[in-house]
Amino acid sequence: MLSEARERASEIVAQAEAETESIKTTRARATAAQREATLVRARSAAQLQAAALKLRARHEAVESVFEAADARLADLASDAKAYEPVLTTLLQEAVEALGADAVSEVQVAKADVALATKIAKAAGLDVKVVPGPVSGGVRVLTARGSSVENTLHARLAALRGELAASVAHSLFATDPTEA
Repeated sequence: MLSEARERASEIVAQAEAETESIKTTRARATAAQREATLVRARSAAQLQAAALKLRARHEAVESVFEAADARLADLASDAKAYEPVLTTLLQEAVEALGADAVSEVQVAKADVALATKIAKAAGLDVKVVPGPVSGGVRVLTARGSSVENTLHARLAALRGELAASVAHSLFATDPTEA
């Protein structure tokens, strides 16, 4: 009976050791899986953050191109020889949009009044040219209160969405032949 009890005790101990080993193995696998999942989440979060930083940097680079273009447009007005044909075209287009007979007033930047007056007279327009809240172009008004604003800055702003992709492509194309 003692030997039977010892044999039974050995079986119980062996079974307990096997269960203990199984539990240890299961826990080790679970811990390893949890560690791997944590690493995957951390890698994913880091990749997402890196992508966001890259996207932000690209956006800032594209914005700086538009800011530089806007600054160059502002500088254009200081070069009378280069600006006169531009202002002429902007005025002609605005007048065409409203009809020459309907135009009662032309507003331009204070510095552009003399040039715009000269352009209006050369175009045969008998209108008042006055300083107004306009920069880099014209605002043409009718007696009825309709108006058309035609400025370089507004044109750039209107085309910004279309141009942004081209600018980004030019800045970030990996193959120089792609740009």
